[in-house]
Amino acid sequence: MAKRVIRKRTRKKTGRKKTAKFEPKRLILPFVIAACLCVAAFFIIKDYFGESESFDSSKYFVKGVDVSHHNPILNWESVLEQNITFAYLKATEGTSHEDRNYPYNYDLARETNIKVGSYHFYTFGLSGKEQAQHFLKIARFNTGDMLPAIDVEHSPANPYSKDKDYIEVVVSELKVLEKELYEHFGIHPVIYTNKDCYKLYIKDNFPDNLIWMCDLHNEPSDDVKNWRIWQFSHKGELPGVDGDVDLNYYRYSFQEFKELLLP
Repeated sequence: MAKRVIRKRTRKKTGRKKTAKFEPKRLILPFVIAACLCVAAFFIIKDYFGESESFDSSKYFVKGVDVSHHNPILNWESVLEQNITFAYLKATEGTSHEDRNYPYNYDLARETNIKVGSYHFYTFGLSGKEQAQHFLKIARFNTGDMLPAIDVEHSPANPYSKDKDYIEVVVSELKVLEKELYEHFGIHPVIYTNKDCYKLYIKDNFPDNLIWMCDLHNEPSDDVKNWRIWQFSHKGELPGVDGDVDLNYYRYSFQEFKELLLP
């Protein structure tokens, strides 16, 4: 049987130019790079400020920190260089505890011209008068310092309870403490608290006090009457601080910030 010859057909050149192939990868790559840069930027901001910011921070000009021996300050000058205007320092707790870093923090912070304030951690179940006496004995106050502050929050020493009698005692002794400080300074102290404690103890009982509100997720609402300072992070990272530090904003301008200073 004879072999069948198969001739290859040749295509005639048409003269048309070859069109570039569509390559989706080339289009996707720039978007992937941009997305990675955005994510990286987010984590840089998050690492610096602590909790991620879901608010317009550009409207806040007066920034501050609050510290105790739990966040040792190695260099107050470095803290000042981060545009920190004020610092609240823990001085006392209950009727006998003194923060061991308080004298050091007070002296060195004032040397940098950071506006310094002192606060007392209120302990439930102890005499409000004795707590006031202890605070006034240990804490330092000078003209131009920030108003004294009372820290009211739940803790192992301050357990939460819905019991009405328990709440009444907490509020009653807190009123005694607040009154003692008011009579000493002639001005109401600032009260630091969070949303839960504000509703339980502060809201209907201390209408004349400026509020320092802790909220790690949202700006304080107008329902919180008289709020002036917002603590927005427990995980701030600043040069000069060993570990995390609490970060705060004052609500208004530098000019209005004077309302928080002792005459």
